[in-house]
Amino acid sequence: MHQQTKGIVLSKIKYAESSIICKIYTSEFGTQSYIINGVRKKKGNSGYYQVLNQLDLNVYNKNGKDLQRIKEVKMSAVYSSIPFDIYKSSIALFISEILNKCLKEEVNNKDLFNFLEAELIVLDNNDFDSQFHIRFLVTLSQYLGISPNIDSYKLKYFDLLNGQFTNDNSQHKHFTENTKDVFLAFNHRKVKNKREILSILLEYYSLHIDGFNTIKSKDVLEKVLNS
Repeated sequence: MHQQTKGIVLSKIKYAESSIICKIYTSEFGTQSYIINGVRKKKGNSGYYQVLNQLDLNVYNKNGKDLQRIKEVKMSAVYSSIPFDIYKSSIALFISEILNKCLKEEVNNKDLFNFLEAELIVLDNNDFDSQFHIRFLVTLSQYLGISPNIDSYKLKYFDLLNGQFTNDNSQHKHFTENTKDVFLAFNHRKVKNKREILSILLEYYSLHIDGFNTIKSKDVLEKVLNS
Protein backbone atom coordinates (compact mmCIF):
# COMPACT_ATOMS: atom_id res chain seq x y z
CA MET A 1 0.00 0.00 0.00
CA HIS A 2 1.38 3.41 -0.93
CA GLN A 3 1.12 6.55 1.20
CA GLN A 4 1.58 10.29 0.72
CA THR A 5 4.21 12.26 2.58
CA LYS A 6 6.35 15.33 2.22
CA GLY A 7 10.11 14.92 2.38
CA ILE A 8 13.40 16.81 2.55
CA VAL A 9 16.41 15.16 0.92
CA LEU A 10 19.27 14.67 3.38
CA SER A 11 21.81 12.74 1.32
CA LYS A 12 22.25 10.34 -1.57
CA ILE A 13 24.78 7.73 -2.65
CA LYS A 14 25.26 5.86 -5.89
CA TYR A 15 24.00 2.29 -5.98
CA ALA A 16 24.71 -0.29 -8.66
CA GLU A 17 24.98 0.97 -12.25
CA SER A 18 22.17 3.50 -12.47
CA SER A 19 20.45 3.72 -9.10
CA ILE A 20 20.82 5.70 -5.89
CA ILE A 21 19.99 5.27 -2.23
CA CYS A 22 18.52 8.49 -0.93
CA LYS A 23 18.04 9.40 2.72
CA ILE A 24 14.95 11.57 3.14
CA TYR A 25 13.47 13.17 6.23
CA THR A 26 9.71 12.73 5.85
CA SER A 27 6.81 14.39 7.60
CA GLU A 28 5.02 11.07 8.16
CA PHE A 29 7.75 8.48 8.78
CA GLY A 30 10.78 10.40 10.06
CA THR A 31 14.10 9.53 8.43
CA GLN A 32 13.86 6.86 5.75
CA SER A 33 16.19 5.47 3.11
CA TYR A 34 14.76 4.92 -0.38
CA ILE A 35 16.24 3.03 -3.28
CA ILE A 36 15.50 4.70 -6.61
CA ASN A 37 16.26 2.51 -9.61
CA GLY A 38 17.44 3.87 -12.94
CA VAL A 39 17.55 7.46 -11.75
CA ARG A 40 21.10 8.00 -13.03
CA LYS A 41 20.12 7.19 -16.61
CA LYS A 42 19.76 10.02 -19.13
CA LYS A 43 16.05 10.51 -18.42
CA GLY A 44 16.12 9.36 -14.80
CA ASN A 45 14.95 12.58 -13.09
CA SER A 46 17.96 12.68 -10.79
CA GLY A 47 17.37 16.40 -10.23
CA TYR A 48 14.61 15.63 -7.75
CA TYR A 49 17.10 14.15 -5.31
CA GLN A 50 19.48 17.05 -4.79
CA VAL A 51 20.33 17.65 -1.13
CA LEU A 52 17.67 19.68 0.78
CA ASN A 53 15.16 19.54 -2.07
CA GLN A 54 11.59 19.55 -0.80
CA LEU A 55 9.44 16.80 -2.29
CA ASP A 56 5.89 15.53 -2.44
CA LEU A 57 6.18 11.76 -2.30
CA ASN A 58 3.98 8.76 -2.91
CA VAL A 59 5.87 5.93 -1.20
CA TYR A 60 5.75 2.28 -0.29
CA ASN A 61 6.74 2.19 3.38
CA LYS A 62 6.97 -1.17 5.12
CA ASN A 63 7.87 -1.44 8.79
CA GLY A 64 11.17 -3.16 9.47
CA LYS A 65 12.63 -2.62 5.99
CA ASP A 66 15.96 -0.84 5.69
CA LEU A 67 15.21 0.37 2.16
CA GLN A 68 11.84 1.71 1.05
CA ARG A 69 10.60 2.57 -2.44
CA ILE A 70 9.09 5.63 -4.06
CA LYS A 71 6.10 5.30 -6.38
CA GLU A 72 5.79 8.95 -7.47
CA VAL A 73 7.73 12.14 -6.77
CA LYS A 74 7.35 15.83 -7.56
CA MET A 75 8.85 19.03 -6.20
CA SER A 76 6.89 20.73 -3.44
CA ALA A 77 9.12 23.83 -3.61
CA VAL A 78 11.63 25.04 -6.18
CA TYR A 79 14.54 27.11 -4.88
CA SER A 80 15.30 30.25 -6.85
CA SER A 81 18.52 31.38 -5.16
CA ILE A 82 20.07 28.65 -2.96
CA PRO A 83 21.65 26.71 -5.88
CA PHE A 84 23.09 29.86 -7.46
CA ASP A 85 24.29 31.89 -4.46
CA ILE A 86 27.62 30.71 -3.04
CA TYR A 87 26.81 32.07 0.44
CA LYS A 88 23.39 30.42 0.61
CA SER A 89 24.61 27.17 -0.94
CA SER A 90 27.44 27.02 1.62
CA ILE A 91 24.92 27.40 4.43
CA ALA A 92 22.71 24.75 2.79
CA LEU A 93 25.67 22.34 2.65
CA PHE A 94 26.35 23.00 6.33
CA ILE A 95 22.68 22.51 7.26
CA SER A 96 22.49 19.23 5.35
CA GLU A 97 25.50 17.86 7.24
CA ILE A 98 24.00 18.94 10.56
CA LEU A 99 20.68 17.27 9.74
CA ASN A 100 22.39 14.05 8.69
CA LYS A 101 24.02 13.92 12.13
CA CYS A 102 20.83 14.73 14.04
CA LEU A 103 17.90 13.16 12.17
CA LYS A 104 18.33 9.42 12.49
CA GLU A 105 15.05 8.17 13.94
CA GLU A 106 12.24 6.59 11.95
CA VAL A 107 9.71 8.60 13.95
CA ASN A 108 7.67 11.48 12.60
CA ASN A 109 7.90 14.92 14.16
CA LYS A 110 5.69 17.22 12.14
CA ASP A 111 6.63 20.32 14.10
CA LEU A 112 10.30 19.73 13.34
CA PHE A 113 9.54 18.97 9.70
CA ASN A 114 7.47 22.15 9.35
CA PHE A 115 10.30 24.17 10.90
CA LEU A 116 12.85 22.78 8.43
CA GLU A 117 10.52 23.29 5.49
CA ALA A 118 9.86 26.92 6.46
CA GLU A 119 13.51 27.77 7.25
CA LEU A 120 14.72 26.57 3.86
CA ILE A 121 12.14 28.79 2.16
CA VAL A 122 13.28 31.72 4.33
CA LEU A 123 16.89 31.08 3.30
CA ASP A 124 15.90 30.94 -0.36
CA ASN A 125 13.49 33.89 -0.51
CA ASN A 126 15.30 36.51 1.55
CA ASP A 127 18.48 38.54 1.36
CA PHE A 128 21.50 36.66 2.63
CA ASP A 129 21.92 36.67 6.41
CA SER A 130 25.44 35.88 7.63
CA GLN A 131 24.08 34.63 10.97
CA PHE A 132 21.37 32.39 9.54
CA HIS A 133 23.28 29.22 10.40
CA ILE A 134 23.71 30.31 14.03
CA ARG A 135 20.02 31.00 14.51
CA PHE A 136 19.21 27.75 12.73
CA LEU A 137 21.31 25.72 15.17
CA VAL A 138 19.77 27.50 18.15
CA THR A 139 16.19 26.88 17.02
CA LEU A 140 16.92 23.31 15.94
CA SER A 141 18.20 22.58 19.46
CA GLN A 142 14.74 23.44 20.77
CA TYR A 143 13.02 20.98 18.41
CA LEU A 144 15.57 18.29 19.32
CA GLY A 145 14.93 18.81 23.04
CA ILE A 146 18.48 19.87 23.91
CA SER A 147 18.01 23.62 24.38
CA PRO A 148 19.93 24.92 27.44
CA ASN A 149 18.78 26.97 30.41
CA ILE A 150 19.61 30.57 29.49
CA ASP A 151 17.93 32.54 32.29
CA SER A 152 20.98 34.69 32.99
CA TYR A 153 24.48 35.19 31.62
CA LYS A 154 25.78 37.29 34.52
CA LEU A 155 27.87 34.38 35.74
CA LYS A 156 31.46 33.59 34.80
CA TYR A 157 30.99 30.56 32.56
CA PHE A 158 28.58 28.71 30.34
CA ASP A 159 28.61 24.98 31.09
CA LEU A 160 28.14 23.23 27.74
CA LEU A 161 27.76 19.79 29.27
CA ASN A 162 24.91 20.74 31.61
CA GLY A 163 23.51 23.58 29.50
CA GLN A 164 23.56 26.34 32.09
CA PHE A 165 25.49 29.37 33.33
CA THR A 166 27.64 28.90 36.39
CA ASN A 167 30.49 30.33 38.47
CA ASP A 168 32.11 26.90 38.92
CA ASN A 169 34.25 25.42 36.11
CA SER A 170 35.96 22.71 38.15
CA GLN A 171 33.77 19.72 37.26
CA HIS A 172 34.87 19.07 33.65
CA LYS A 173 36.49 20.83 30.66
CA HIS A 174 33.43 21.91 28.62
CA PHE A 175 33.08 25.57 29.58
CA THR A 176 33.29 28.91 27.81
CA GLU A 177 33.79 32.38 29.23
CA ASN A 178 31.97 34.04 26.33
CA THR A 179 28.69 34.07 28.24
CA LYS A 180 27.38 37.22 26.57
CA ASP A 181 27.49 35.84 23.03
CA VAL A 182 26.05 32.50 24.17
CA PHE A 183 23.17 34.37 25.81
CA LEU A 184 22.62 36.53 22.72
CA ALA A 185 22.74 33.54 20.36
CA PHE A 186 20.22 31.47 22.31
CA ASN A 187 17.95 34.52 22.41
CA HIS A 188 18.09 34.84 18.59
CA ARG A 189 20.09 38.04 18.65
CA LYS A 190 23.19 38.94 16.65
CA VAL A 191 26.53 37.90 18.08
CA LYS A 192 29.85 39.68 17.76
CA ASN A 193 32.15 36.70 17.24
CA LYS A 194 30.38 34.35 14.80
CA ARG A 195 33.33 31.99 14.41
CA GLU A 196 33.66 31.45 18.16
CA ILE A 197 29.95 31.04 18.79
CA LEU A 198 29.66 28.54 15.94
CA SER A 199 32.44 26.44 17.51
CA ILE A 200 30.67 26.64 20.87
CA LEU A 201 27.34 25.57 19.37
CA LEU A 202 28.91 22.63 17.55
CA GLU A 203 30.67 21.50 20.72
CA TYR A 204 27.34 21.80 22.54
CA TYR A 205 25.67 19.60 19.91
CA SER A 206 28.49 17.06 20.12
CA LEU A 207 27.88 16.73 23.86
CA HIS A 208 24.11 16.25 23.51
CA ILE A 209 23.62 14.33 20.24
CA ASP A 210 24.93 10.75 20.00
CA GLY A 211 27.30 10.26 17.09
CA PHE A 212 27.65 13.98 16.41
CA ASN A 213 31.30 14.55 15.57
CA THR A 214 33.36 16.76 13.27
CA ILE A 215 31.37 18.89 10.83
CA LYS A 216 33.49 18.96 7.67
CA SER A 217 31.57 21.80 6.02
CA LYS A 218 32.30 24.17 8.92
CA ASP A 219 35.68 25.20 7.48
CA VAL A 220 34.19 25.74 4.02
CA LEU A 221 31.38 27.85 5.47
CA GLU A 222 33.74 30.01 7.52
CA LYS A 223 36.02 30.51 4.53
CA VAL A 224 33.15 31.60 2.29
CA LEU A 225 31.66 33.88 4.93
CA ASN A 226 35.12 35.11 5.96
CA SER A 227 34.06 35.05 9.60
